[in-house]
Amino acid sequence: MIFLAGGHLVIFSDEVVGKMTRFVAPPESNLEAGGILLGCHRGPHVEILDCTVPMRQDRRSRFGFVRRDPGHQRAALAAWQTSGRTVNFVGEWHTHPEEVPTPSGVDRNTWANEMARRRSDPLVFVIAGSAAVYCGLGYEGRLTKMNVVATTPGGTPRALISGSKGPRATTGAAAEGQE
Repeated sequence: MIFLAGGHLVIFSDEVVGKMTRFVAPPESNLEAGGILLGCHRGPHVEILDCTVPMRQDRRSRFGFVRRDPGHQRAALAAWQTSGRTVNFVGEWHTHPEEVPTPSGVDRNTWANEMARRRSDPLVFVIAGSAAVYCGLGYEGRLTKMNVVATTPGGTPRALISGSKGPRATTGAAAEGQE
């Protein structure tokens, strides 16, 4: 799946889409879930190759997810080392218990803090809902809502595209503009 905003492409591997999709279907959808996004910066673009999923020490509730487990940091460090220092933290994802997710005030504050810590590279912020996905790009202190421009043929789960059993990317007028 590929998103676009302001000349920046964000490309998700099918593996990442599959991992996130798992948490918007029962029984996992009863509690918010999340993790970090791991990938590469390629000029102004971001390629997301992997993500972490909820771990034992994380806190999950119906309306909240707090990433506390040090396993997320260990996964980022391992990816960085095994890739020859090319794969790194590129953002974070979590779920919301709603069909079409929108960032909460807590989400926006958390993302603003991440953008302040990492000023040189764009960051990707994803919220998966039961029928749609919000994807935002944080760059130079601004959050921009991204538009889906392509899906990967034969690899992206149908539910993510169609919304029939899981999230789809928000498209059209609902996805246009900036946040």
